[in-house]
Amino acid sequence: MIPTTGEANCREMCARLSVAFANNIDRRDYPAVLDLFVDDAVVDRTGTIIRGKSALSAWLDSRPRDIVTRHICTNIDIVPNGPAAAEGLTYFTFYKADGGAAVCELDGPDLIGEYRDSFVLTPQGWKFQKRKIVVIFRRRGL
Repeated sequence: MIPTTGEANCREMCARLSVAFANNIDRRDYPAVLDLFVDDAVVDRTGTIIRGKSALSAWLDSRPRDIVTRHICTNIDIVPNGPAAAEGLTYFTFYKADGGAAVCELDGPDLIGEYRDSFVLTPQGWKFQKRKIVVIFRRRGL
């Protein structure tokens, strides 16, 4: 059972946001991805700043359609900053392959990095306020 208030709820709900982001972006369920963010959210994609949901929607729509991706999230650490704000760190491993086959072939992960997040509690629940994507490892040749 998930607590409905307090630090435990904050940690659980914010961790679920990280996983929901990964699952929804990989499924290309972009309306569900957008729903995870506040309207004026900021995404720092390795130095490229995306401000607001309309810019985030345009970025999502520009993703190549002929690839299959998987974002694997681990080591999720959420730190509440009062009753309505939190910071988080999530490690991710990113895989990408050409689509079309029942089973995609690949040589290994493309990237390993961190999501550095700021969360805020809204009337609709916890949302991303800011997400910074930091690449730590990149496969040679990319």
